[in-house]
Amino acid sequence: MPESKLTRARNPATVKADHTVSSFKTEYGQGRRKLLDAAAHLIAREGSARLTLRELAKEAGMSHNSIYRHFQSVEDMLPTLIGDFTLNLREGLRRARGQVPPGALPARTVVAWLLDHALSNKDVFVVAMRELQGPMGPARQAIEQGANDILADMRQDLGSAGHLPPLPDDKLDLALRIILQQTFQLCLACIEAPERRETLLSEAELIFAWCLTGAMAVSGRPS
Repeated sequence: MPESKLTRARNPATVKADHTVSSFKTEYGQGRRKLLDAAAHLIAREGSARLTLRELAKEAGMSHNSIYRHFQSVEDMLPTLIGDFTLNLREGLRRARGQVPPGALPARTVVAWLLDHALSNKDVFVVAMRELQGPMGPARQAIEQGANDILADMRQDLGSAGHLPPLPDDKLDLALRIILQQTFQLCLACIEAPERRETLLSEAELIFAWCLTGAMAVSGRPS
C-alpha cells in the first residue's frame, strides 16, 4: 500500500527566521514599541486588571506624562499588542509553510518554527493565549480574528501544496481549527519546559495526521 502524505514524514530542512524583528515593528515610534514590549512583560506576569499606565511607563523607561500620546488605558493597549502578535505570527507561519520539503509532513517544519517563536516571545504569547480564554472584549476579538486569519492561511498554503485531503469544507475547517488549538497548547507546554521541544514536535506530527485522517474516516461514513 503506498504511503499516505498524512502519515509519512522526513527530516525537513531547518527553517531559519528572525523571531524578534518583522516588518510591522517599524511602523511605530520607538517609545510606542518599548511600551508594548513592557506591557507584554508585565501583563504576562501580573495580569492587566490592576496594572496602571504609570507602571508601564516605568517598565518601558518612559515618562508617564508621555504615555497618553499612545494609549489611554491598559485595556486600550491590549488589542494593539494582540494585533502585532498575530500579524507577526501569520508572517512567520506562511514563510515556514513555504519551506516544507516535498513529500514531508508539514507539521514538523511549521511547528518547529512556531515553538521557537513562542520561546523567543514568551510574554506576548502567554498574554495572547490568556486573552483567548478570557471574557469577550476587544482583546479576545483581536486574537480570535488573528486565529481565523491563520486558519485561512493554513487552508490556502497547505491546500496549494497538496498537504490536505479532499474533505467537505466544514470538516476540513474543523480539523484545521483543532490542529491550531492543540498546537497553541504545545507552544505553552514548550514555554514551560523547553527541554521537551523534540517530544512536542513528535506530538504535533501525530495531531496533524490524526485530525486529518480521522476527519476523512468520519466524512466517509454514511449519514
